[in-house]
Amino acid sequence: MKKINLYLTSMAIMFLLTGCLNELDNYDAPDGGITGKILDAETNEPVPLPVQGSTGTIINLYELNTDATKSVDFYAKYDGTYENTQVFNGDYEIVVNGPFVSPCKGNVTVKGQTSYDLKALPYARINASATVSGGVVTVQYAVNTTSSSFKVSDVYGYWNFAPGVDDGVANYAEKITVTETSGEIKFDLNNNQTYKNNHYKIQANGNRIYVRIGAKVDGNVNYSVILTVTV
Repeated sequence: MKKINLYLTSMAIMFLLTGCLNELDNYDAPDGGITGKILDAETNEPVPLPVQGSTGTIINLYELNTDATKSVDFYAKYDGTYENTQVFNGDYEIVVNGPFVSPCKGNVTVKGQTSYDLKALPYARINASATVSGGVVTVQYAVNTTSSSFKVSDVYGYWNFAPGVDDGVANYAEKITVTETSGEIKFDLNNNQTYKNNHYKIQANGNRIYVRIGAKVDGNVNYSVILTVTV
């Protein structure tokens, strides 16, 4: 009798688990998505952002007119674009938490794959260009704040093996800090041990490295675009 009862109990548990799994499998998949750019409110150019990851710019989607209590969160890309192709159709408030003077947000209706651009004002715009001579990479730069009241405390020059470059310690091979808001930063690769130790990686990548300028303004870091340099 005990064996029969144990068998019946096992079968009941199996049916319950199967029913729960079937119920989970019956949930609808997301039927929409959203892509767009975070544009400078004054120049209408994409705002360069940190690399996706722990130091990245987070996008929050808050579903409107429902009982949802949690946002859908994902990262913007370092070129100022964003994408999430797995979002349920519906009405959302979109909020971007980045190095912007005022909150970057708006309302969007997602219906299928939807495009929606946002406007934001960075604390600073940074122009940069790079040249190479004899193993020395020279980056010319200029930092322009978007308000005369904003103060630049530090300017950073970075280079990295990978295209993703920002102030996160995992996203640069070398970082140089200066205080001048315009000028040049030099990377002497011939005398850089990190470069020497990883030269094979650079050769395998067509002798390319990636450089970028960052500027800390009122505690927020804005960036130039990432430059590809052949050394």
